[in-house]
Amino acid sequence: MRAEPLQATRVHRFYRGGALLGRLRGEPEEDGFFPENWLGSVTPARNPGRNDPEEGLSRLAGGRILRDAVEADPIGWLGEAHVARFGTSTGVLVKLLDAAERLPVHAHPDRAFASEAFDSQFGKTEAWIVLDTRRDKAEVWVGLREPVEPERYLSWIADQDVDRLLHSLNKISVRAGDVVYVPAGVPHAIGAGVLIAELQEPTDFSFLCEWQGFPIRPEDSHLGLGWETALAAIDLSPHEPVRRLPEEAHPFFWADDVPEPAGRFAVLLVLAGEGVLGGAPARAGDAFAVPASARSFDADGDLRVLRCLAPDPA
Repeated sequence: MRAEPLQATRVHRFYRGGALLGRLRGEPEEDGFFPENWLGSVTPARNPGRNDPEEGLSRLAGGRILRDAVEADPIGWLGEAHVARFGTSTGVLVKLLDAAERLPVHAHPDRAFASEAFDSQFGKTEAWIVLDTRRDKAEVWVGLREPVEPERYLSWIADQDVDRLLHSLNKISVRAGDVVYVPAGVPHAIGAGVLIAELQEPTDFSFLCEWQGFPIRPEDSHLGLGWETALAAIDLSPHEPVRRLPEEAHPFFWADDVPEPAGRFAVLLVLAGEGVLGGAPARAGDAFAVPASARSFDADGDLRVLRCLAPDPA
């Protein structure tokens, strides 16, 4: 098997953005409601009101849906140990995300909560690798600065007290090259004008604590669970932001800059340069799905890549 070029998979979201996705590829910088590009995805997007069961699913260059290719040869794509642990899921989702506006305060369930509530083996721990910003100053918010009682946090959500929801979080200034690790359960928000490569577990579960000013129906904010139930997924203890990819990320994903097969499923994203990768033309913004059983390949030219790895099945 070999590294397979991926088609771009732009995904509809409730917020505007996407101009920096164009900048990365040297294309027109336009904002719209398709501000994310999902890479190596076998995960359908959850978009209330949109009836597109294939939205979010990556396609290989020839048009075949990656999920179908993986299910036809799971050992070749994922490796025996991975399939024994995770089945035919790749175990990882990589996104390019560019928001033109601040995203709402939200959080994601961990594996235990997702298993109980959604019959899913995956939650949504994630990490952000900052690739570019629209302005010199860009910000994200991650984790509570101080503990908050559940009843108090519920009241902030019910009242849509945006000031308290946002300002209870640690505010972090970021620039290109920064990394932020966001464990499942930790409330967070991404500021406007940050292009992020997001590594995450392969789900689209989000508890939206804030919906005021966004085209979000309150009944969609808790994924049908009700806030009294959903609140148990949110970590209301203080959180010190982790500004690196820590060792505890290995059960979820990993990233490095090595343009080689890894012996497990990976997504290679070209960050800069132009050349040839595995015999296929490659330039900034291109992505490749790399099977676990892929043969060694050459990376020619001045390519700079981000290699995003599936979880360690050990």
